[in-house]
Amino acid sequence: MRKQLIRSVRIRSRSLRYVIAIAATLPAIFCSGNRQFAIQQEPLPEEEPVVLTAPKRADSMRRMDENPAGCVTVAAVGDVMMGSWVADVVDEFGCDYPFDSTRSLLAKADVAIANLEAPLTDEGDVFKDKTYTFKVPPGFAMGIRNAGIGIVTLANNHILDYGCTGLENTIKALKANDILFSGAGENRARACEPVFMTIKNRKIAFAGFSMTFPEEFWAGDSSCGTCFPTESLLQKVIEQCRENADVVVLGFHWGAERRNTPKDYQVYIARKSIDLGADLVLGHHPHVLQGIEIYKNRLIAYSLGNFVFGSYSSSARTSAILRVLMGEDGFLYARVYPISVYNSMINFQPRVLRNKERTQVIDELNKISQHLNKGKNVIDRDGFIFPGASKHDTGDRPPLTLRSD
Repeated sequence: MRKQLIRSVRIRSRSLRYVIAIAATLPAIFCSGNRQFAIQQEPLPEEEPVVLTAPKRADSMRRMDENPAGCVTVAAVGDVMMGSWVADVVDEFGCDYPFDSTRSLLAKADVAIANLEAPLTDEGDVFKDKTYTFKVPPGFAMGIRNAGIGIVTLANNHILDYGCTGLENTIKALKANDILFSGAGENRARACEPVFMTIKNRKIAFAGFSMTFPEEFWAGDSSCGTCFPTESLLQKVIEQCRENADVVVLGFHWGAERRNTPKDYQVYIARKSIDLGADLVLGHHPHVLQGIEIYKNRLIAYSLGNFVFGSYSSSARTSAILRVLMGEDGFLYARVYPISVYNSMINFQPRVLRNKERTQVIDELNKISQHLNKGKNVIDRDGFIFPGASKHDTGDRPPLTLRSD
């Protein structure tokens, strides 16, 4: 019976190829502000098949299905800020428009996670001691939901741009659209509460933390704000997650904007989180990609860059969607899907990159990840990341077994 529960098929490298069918284009339901309306939309051009190719290694691999029983697929994207110029585009084309080109990638995951970088509110007192403040019409939350994003982190340096009122309205809009959230609340206790989601009889926990200024945005015992992770608080939250979930995912808002390498404290906190029991660490705030690290058979993405973001900045041209297949003993594999977020070209609708442009992003991501992985490339030419890829001896790869509860 146990042999039936363990699925492991040994394969030779250069021999495995299988095709993932792209999900059919979904009907577009558009909204403008708090209004909703349906329009007839021409179908998007048919995309070329996405071919999964096993890495060309001498060591044998085990075949892993796209969504095997007992495992969950987590998709993660970067910053979502649908204010500023995005709002004008959404008013014209609807709130589904920014996600139309990437929806199929998110929809194929069991859960998709994003950083909500602005409050969903039409009211509130603006925080005056900042250069940039953002707000987004609450009705735009429908676009986030329709994109397949089921969890957002509110732990960032903009969620209180319009005070506690803006945060309260954000929470109302998310609840109205069945989007789970973590990382901010009416006080520290609420801000630091993880959220739980059950998928395939396995429970996923997610908790969001912000390590960015202004310090006034950090929640207190009786004041609203974001969850700042002291080490004792981080341990407490991870223990709560570990006791009640099979998979623990953490999101951190940290680092420096436009910097493509993590600071020392990011590496320390990320690894500490894994040591304490986290399975996957996701980072946001720099607006650009930072390196990916494999640490103790767990994956750390230090920054996922921008996703849908209301800026024409030329410093944020490319980013990525990350999909991770999680098993009982860490991740079984992950895949990076490079995307264009250069809004002068894509008009606030991130596009999946292909061919040479895709390769350039993967090569650059490998380059900025090497110092985190003993000088090795951890991402193959097709964007795949496997456990053990950072080990000096590739023969030391841990066995990849799939178990079904």
